Amino acid sequence: MVRVIRRSFLEEVSERLPVSTTTLVAIVVGAVSLYIFYRRKGPVQRPPGDPRRSLSAPRDGGETCNALARIKQKAFIGKKVCIAWEVLHDGKSWKAQGKALDILRLYAFSSEVYLMCRIQGADDKKRILSLIKAVDGIERHRVLFCTTEKGYEAFTRQIDPSLLVTNDAAQVTFLKRIIETLVLVGGDCVVASNVACVPSVEAISIDLE
Repeated sequence: MVRVIRRSFLEEVSERLPVSTTTLVAIVVGAVSLYIFYRRKGPVQRPPGDPRRSLSAPRDGGETCNALARIKQKAFIGKKVCIAWEVLHDGKSWKAQGKALDILRLYAFSSEVYLMCRIQGADDKKRILSLIKAVDGIERHRVLFCTTEKGYEAFTRQIDPSLLVTNDAAQVTFLKRIIETLVLVGGDCVVASNVACVPSVEAISIDLE
């Protein structure tokens, strides 16, 4: 009758691994001790009032950019400003009871103004140049002409102004992720923290004193 000799689990493992039985016992005891320690400690609790905020948590209302407030705080003095001709002139006279001309002069004096003009022909170009001839600060190479709405988008992306003033809602929708601050004059408002919707260009007037 063949006698079967049973060996312990540790003896079996020690023969298969290049470690002694004593070392193996020490490893097992250490692992069990760590397990018991963490079981007693329990899950880590976040202290109440932890200032950390999840990535999906809404930002505080004070962080929201108020585009019109930045204009009133003179944040764009000395910066590049693109203005669409249509917000200033209706083809017959200066808008906002003539105040649009004063606003253009103000920005031309305090900022680097680029005037974007959509025209139908050479006569329109001559008329616009004649109207702005007396505006100090408007440099000829910053008066830009195009024949399509897409031209305004191309000008704006190339210039990369800090402020864009236009009356084209589609343009604002397209550029609001690219341009720092935008003002939409008239039309349907485009909701965004960096967009100010105003009824008239008069709303962006600032006091330089």
